[in-house]
Parts: sequence; structure tokens; C-alpha cells
Amino acid sequence: MNRMSDEGGIYKKMATYDKRWVYLALFAIVLYSLIRPIGMPIGISAQTKAYKTELDTLQEGDLVFSTWNMEFSGYMELKPGVLATHKIFIEKGVKLCIAFGHFEGVALPPEIFKQLKKWTDDYDYTEGEDYVIIGYVFPNEAAVAALAQDFHANVRVDWKGQSIEGTFLDEIQNAGDFDMISDYTTGLATTNLINHVVLQYGVPMVVNSIGVSVPGHLANLDAGLITALLASTRGGAELEFLINSPGPGLKSMDAFTFGHYSLIIFIIIGNIGHYGWTRRSGARERTGIR
Repeated sequence: MNRMSDEGGIYKKMATYDKRWVYLALFAIVLYSLIRPIGMPIGISAQTKAYKTELDTLQEGDLVFSTWNMEFSGYMELKPGVLATHKIFIEKGVKLCIAFGHFEGVALPPEIFKQLKKWTDDYDYTEGEDYVIIGYVFPNEAAVAALAQDFHANVRVDWKGQSIEGTFLDEIQNAGDFDMISDYTTGLATTNLINHVVLQYGVPMVVNSIGVSVPGHLANLDAGLITALLASTRGGAELEFLINSPGPGLKSMDAFTFGHYSLIIFIIIGNIGHYGWTRRSGARERTGIR
């Protein structure tokens, strides 16, 4: 009788532990994983490999239209892919024309290039010579269509108000003069770029998309409208792994992994307790043990 009472007590504690411990444990585990990531193994999808392969086709001096169609909230999800892709661009020495599809885009260059400083310093990659930021130029589809047809009729200065004349953008007459579009999107302007640049001029386009938009872009990928797709934070983490440059993506994957492991452990504990406690319900009714 005492043994049954002791076992019942253990199982009852396992089945009815205070759920606040779950939240506390998750908070501690996720926080520690972000501060001290250990680099858990990560599988690389065929999509991410294809994305990297497409970027590898670029040569030094190629012209890439880097379209940041994201607001700050979307950037936090796309950050790993944005940084990893631009590291590749810088290492390859391609020329970047950077445009925004959201007015919050004006706050992104200082944040992004601060984190790319090691690469820009190592490769002497400078604004004006190697990349030009033309700013928020995509408020609607008409703007995309106009810029695609006649670049210099619609863009004369960069985002700081300085003339773009004399930069590598002198080579651009219309969107067909770009070698690639690299789009980072939360759903802004991307369809317009497909309609007025990809379909009109045949420029290859790679896309780094937030998770909820991935299914729609998979349809574009299958239809040949885009040439490669990087899926959300997970895709960015995979690209970080491929280029051997750990960043926010792989840190996030560590947090996701250990967070899920801890949840599984709590679920197992709860189920063992529930089974052990409830299967003795008959004995408790007969003996009065609670």
C-alpha cells in the first residue's frame, strides 16, 4: 500500500507539474542557445543548393539588381538570407544596385552594411564604386514598369540625393541590362518585378521569401518565373552553412532545435505521469489513496 502510494505520488507530480516551469525552461534554453550557439547539424535542402548554384554563375563585374521588398519586421525573418547572399556578392565583386519596395527600407542599409563591414573592408567594397543605393523607388506597379523601361528617366540620384551619373549605373538603360535580380520579399513589388522585368526582358531572378509566401513562390519556381528560391530563416541558415559563415540563421536553428527538444521532453514526462496516475484510478477508488 505504501509502495502504491509512493508511485502514485511520483506519477501525479509528473502529470500535474506547474506549466510555468515549461515556459521558464523554454525561455532559458532559447536564450542560452542564442547567446552561446553550439552549431547543431543542419540538413541542406535541394532548393538552397540550387539557390547557391545560381549565385555561383555570377562573375566579377556583373550587374545585380538587389531589391529589398521588405519592412523591418520582414527583415528579421529574412536577415540570414540577406546577409549570406550579400557576402557572396561582395566576395564575387559584383556590382549592386539596391532598391527598396517599402518606405522602411531607408532604415535598413546602415543595419545591414554594419554587419557586412568585415566583408566590405576585406574586399574594399565601397558605396558609389561597387554598390549604389537608389532608395525607395517602388511605391506601386507603375513605378516598377517605368523604371524597367527607362532607368535613367526615372532614377537620377541615389538615396542620399547624389547624382548616379558616372557610376556603373551608366551601363543600365533598361532592366534588361541587369545580369540578375536578387529579391528579398514579404510580398511587396515581387510580382511586379516578375511581370515587368523577368517576363519583359528575361532577366533571371532569385528570391528570398518569408515563410508564409513560400508556397506561392514555389509555383513561380515551377513555372520558371524565378530561377531559385531561398525559404525564410531556415533557408538563410542553410546558406550560411554552405558558405561556411555562421550567422543569425544558424543561431536561430540552434534555438529552434533545443526549444523543440525541451518540449518533447516535457510531453514525455507528462504522458508517463498521466498513464501511471490514471491507470491506478481503480486502485485509488478501492483504497481511498489520493
